[in-house]
Amino acid sequence: MLAFSSARRGRISITPPEGLHHETLRSSSEAYTSRAIAPFQVSPYGCQSARIQIEHPQPTAQIFRIMPRKMPVDRSQEVPADYHLTCWYLNIRRIVELVGPLNVTPELRQISAMANISDGLRASFTVSALSNLITDWLHAANPATLGQLLIEDNHRSGILFTHYDRYFFKGLPKIRELLHKEHSPIPLAEAYAKLDNFQPGLSVRFRFHHEHLTSNSSWSELSGQRRLLVLGAVTEITDTTIEAIPWMMADPLVDLFEPHSIIGAQWRNRLEIHAEQIDNFALIRDVPPPASKKELDVLRSIPEQEVKQAIAEIINEQNVPKDWGGEKSDLFSSWVFIDGTRTSTAFAFKGPAKFHPMTMADLGKNGDQINRLYSEPAELLVLQHCHEITAPVRDTMRAFAQRMGDLRLFCLINGYDTLRLLKAYGKCGLQT
Repeated sequence: MLAFSSARRGRISITPPEGLHHETLRSSSEAYTSRAIAPFQVSPYGCQSARIQIEHPQPTAQIFRIMPRKMPVDRSQEVPADYHLTCWYLNIRRIVELVGPLNVTPELRQISAMANISDGLRASFTVSALSNLITDWLHAANPATLGQLLIEDNHRSGILFTHYDRYFFKGLPKIRELLHKEHSPIPLAEAYAKLDNFQPGLSVRFRFHHEHLTSNSSWSELSGQRRLLVLGAVTEITDTTIEAIPWMMADPLVDLFEPHSIIGAQWRNRLEIHAEQIDNFALIRDVPPPASKKELDVLRSIPEQEVKQAIAEIINEQNVPKDWGGEKSDLFSSWVFIDGTRTSTAFAFKGPAKFHPMTMADLGKNGDQINRLYSEPAELLVLQHCHEITAPVRDTMRAFAQRMGDLRLFCLINGYDTLRLLKAYGKCGLQT
């Protein structure tokens, strides 16, 4: 039996099926009392089960803390969900260290008490329970995204992060072949994602063990190129690579059978919406985009304040504040609608004083203006500019929008869409 200590309140012991190897797990010198037992699937083929034994410690000094656990969850009072995690990889030891064994135990006891179900179905229930617990933890702890850490120059060894992006996987097909041949030792699989829009030439990389795959489908889902949410921790940083270890790899999808929020409906475009999707801007759909960049020159002579006033009129917002140095946003409104749903919205406007493609340098040190915009209590954050908006700015907006405990929608209105919008509503002297 292999054992390890929880980050805070317990110890997990795993008895694997015969013939299966497990990575060495840590143990501690805490004293333990009562136990709850439940199975968890760890077979490389998704067809065997292991038994998980959770032993609760008597009060002792904490050994290790990863992040505070604030997990009060009353599922009877749930609101429409922003996402539901479909997990393809779960490292059970690390997950239990995060959420705490006392949070895991009730779920596993219920599963253990189920009679006349197969080991495979019991394992699926266990994965579902752990997925729900890690979802609750993400909502409560709200770890930073990797993009946010890079923007704020706060990435360092040992810090937890989430990163939702396209990953390039390799190794699992070869590993499966070696397992069929009963070859030993079995190598680790690998994955990486590019981070060029945050730092040219940078990538995040990690290796992972096949025993933590949650199902047979994981073998194909974690092969080739896939957009996934990864929860992990930084282990090492070089000029070109951030090395990490994964806790979880999952799809953050909405539940097909449950109500979902206005935010949850936008995962298909990674929480970005376009001007055409805002009900208040519906007339923009009838205005074609400018034929050339030269057409943007007309915006050079329209002050930022006039564009702000025009958009306020379009959305029927009566309170248009004057600019001052300490504002978080330039305009805040609860009169914006998306798919018929009233959506609180904060706007930031960038006028012709910097008539060139917007870069991160135009948004303050470490993207400070974007950080301030996201401090507004708004569901939708809109960044408008009179010219083009570069990819690093888009990725920065996305990095702040995708914090899993504080998800937001974002919209970029570049000069081309600004021109279309003003023409569509006959503002600032422009007509279609």
